[in-house]
Formats: sequence, structure tokens, C-alpha cells
Amino acid sequence: MFIVHVFVDVKPESVDAFKAASIANANASINEPGIARFDVVQDMADPTQFVLVEVYRTDADPAKHKETEHYKTWRDTVAPMMNSLRSARKFSNIIPDDSGWDSK
Repeated sequence: MFIVHVFVDVKPESVDAFKAASIANANASINEPGIARFDVVQDMADPTQFVLVEVYRTDADPAKHKETEHYKTWRDTVAPMMNSLRSARKFSNIIPDDSGWDSK
């Protein structure tokens, strides 16, 4: 598995709109064959901070995801909602093994 954590700092007045756009993107993304999980989590201490936890089956699948219309819509919709550019870190799984990631 190829796991990406995307960190997003959202303007306070945009939190609800960011959540709605990210939920729509996540719901569409999970139907892509290359995605095992797609979670949107919000910091409890600072609700303007979000992490997208994207679990791809291969390291080629993130590029395929970025070609989808729902990703492009999300990207363009949320860009003005952010205080700064989003950042990402890449991980590989230890446990669960690859079969333990499916959320379908």
C-alpha cells in the first residue's frame, strides 16, 4: 500500500464548506479501483486543521486519482479556502497488512 497524509490549514470561515467539499471528494474517491481508503479527519483542538488519509493500492494510483473530475473539482473548490498550500507526507503500512485496509 502507498499511504499519503495530506495536511490542510483552512480559513476559519471556510471550515464547513471545506468539510462538505472534502466529504464529496472522499465519497467519490473510495469508488476508484486504486483506492483502499480515503479518510477526512479534523483536529479536535484546532478545527481549522485537517488531514486527508489516502490509502492507495500502488504508488501509481495517486496520479490516476489526480486525473479524476471529482479530484479536480475538489482541488479548485478548496484552493481559496486554505491559509497556505497543503502539504503531504508519504508512508508505507506495517500493520494492518494490505488486505486490512479495504473500507468497502
